[in-house]
Amino acid sequence: MFSIHGEWKIEVSNNVLLQYFSGSWNEEAIITYIKEFREKATPLAQHNGTWAILSIFEDWELGVPEIEQHVIEHCQWFKDNGCVKDCHVYSPSAAKEMQLERMIPHTDGSYERRVFTNINEAKTWLAQCDYNLGDTDFFTHLGYDDQK
Repeated sequence: MFSIHGEWKIEVSNNVLLQYFSGSWNEEAIITYIKEFREKATPLAQHNGTWAILSIFEDWELGVPEIEQHVIEHCQWFKDNGCVKDCHVYSPSAAKEMQLERMIPHTDGSYERRVFTNINEAKTWLAQCDYNLGDTDFFTHLGYDDQK
């Protein structure tokens, strides 16, 4: 087994799971991340309500091909467990878009995913869909202020 390459942070605020990704990811990272994600998302899933995800990919540097099947299965898990809104935040990047579009499901049925170039746009969209983040310093601790 190799050491983990890739970093993440996950926090739940109200009915929104916030997550941040950075670095280049290997298979060990995705396996460990999924375990932590499920631990933090299970209370949302058990609530029998719907919930949302806000993912910041600005500092993510792609992943090895071995992560892709794990991500596809992971996305199916969160869709099956109540996630109905999913937003990604990152500056325009053909490489990121290509890998993310290949792995992450497109809008279908009750699940909707959108891509934004700044956090405020994503937060506004979630609020319009009745997913309010509440009082969190998640973004501030990551070095993101309200202007990004």
